[in-house]
Amino acid sequence: MRGLFLATVLGVTLCAYDPVHLKKALEEKECIGCDLRGANLSQRDFSGGDFHGSDLSKADLSGSIFEMADFNGCSLRSANAEGAVFWKGTIGRADLRGIHAKGANFKGVHFSGSDLSRADIREAKVWKADFTDAILVKTDFRGSELGGSKFSRTDLKTAKMQKTLLWKSVFSDIVMSKEQCAYAKKEEAIFDFNVTCH
Repeated sequence: MRGLFLATVLGVTLCAYDPVHLKKALEEKECIGCDLRGANLSQRDFSGGDFHGSDLSKADLSGSIFEMADFNGCSLRSANAEGAVFWKGTIGRADLRGIHAKGANFKGVHFSGSDLSRADIREAKVWKADFTDAILVKTDFRGSELGGSKFSRTDLKTAKMQKTLLWKSVFSDIVMSKEQCAYAKKEEAIFDFNVTCH
């Protein structure tokens, strides 16, 4: 009896999402303000989907396609988004802390006002993304392609940017380490105005 109780408790913990919400997401490719915590949304095409305001923390989004999808105001905290495609999507004012997005495609994505603290964005394609007002504490961009991206009103000092492509990336009203500044200049990044190199 005790074992059954523990299994039930564990089951609730592991399947925290609302089954009705998951069904809607899978069938309609959208679910606004839904509870999808820990849900399996991997290896599917959700192009143009609308998930704004939903909780997808710890969800499995790996290998899925979310082209031009709306994740504004979402929680994607600790979600697995490895190899997922978010091309030209909007992920503004979202909680992306600790997201696992190695090898993902974030080309043209708007991250304005989002928290990417400790996010794993290694070896990702992030061309022309917008990181205005984003929180980038210990964000791991190593090996990613950030060409043409916009970094404005943020602090990059603790972000990991080794072997990152920064060609034509624009930095304005930003704080960087001396090493990051030197590397960005070598990569032909554009220092627009008010770039502080500590």
